[in-house]
Amino acid sequence: MQRVKIWDGFVRLSHWLMVILLVAMWWTAENDYMEWHLRLAPVLGGLVISRILWGVFGSESARFRHFVRGPKAVMAHLKELRSGHYQASNGHNPAGGWAVVILLLLVLAQFVSGLLASDGFFYAGPLAALVGSDVAEQMVDVHELIFELLVIAVAIHLLAIVLYRLRGIALVGTMIHGYRHDVSSVKLRHGLLGIALAAVAAYALFIWIN
Repeated sequence: MQRVKIWDGFVRLSHWLMVILLVAMWWTAENDYMEWHLRLAPVLGGLVISRILWGVFGSESARFRHFVRGPKAVMAHLKELRSGHYQASNGHNPAGGWAVVILLLLVLAQFVSGLLASDGFFYAGPLAALVGSDVAEQMVDVHELIFELLVIAVAIHLLAIVLYRLRGIALVGTMIHGYRHDVSSVKLRHGLLGIALAAVAAYALFIWIN
């Protein structure tokens, strides 16, 4: 079987770094290490912003227009998967494509709400003063709500990974090494370009909010 590389280094690295950062930011918030929480925030923000830009200008398989499909395509994919006739593609499938969009938007919303949130006593986001105390306090609730939605979305994502594995499709391994068997090739950009973009975005956010 021919091995085809479908995920560039930046897509794979950003994916796993977001996983690590989300866990780290939850842990720092739960244990009141807010100084570290704020230090990690620009890194997460830089990653999600650069991944969204990569979805427009990056590798073919990473571009939204390559994998975002309409409801009919999603239903057809789920029907094929249920019947056992689905064959892995050279990127995200129609259902997985929407999962990517939803997760990215939730992480972006979580980042922005955290910048604007303030409880009025112990914590104030770097940009909370721009929106006033009432809105800043509401952003605390929004921040917590978005996190709960993120947990639900991640749980569904993990369940989907298990279901695909039962169908013989190993999604985790592909996101580690970047290769998939017997699919058409895609045009990939060098992952270092995306990594450089993320580094610049993270540094710019750090300077902006500090």
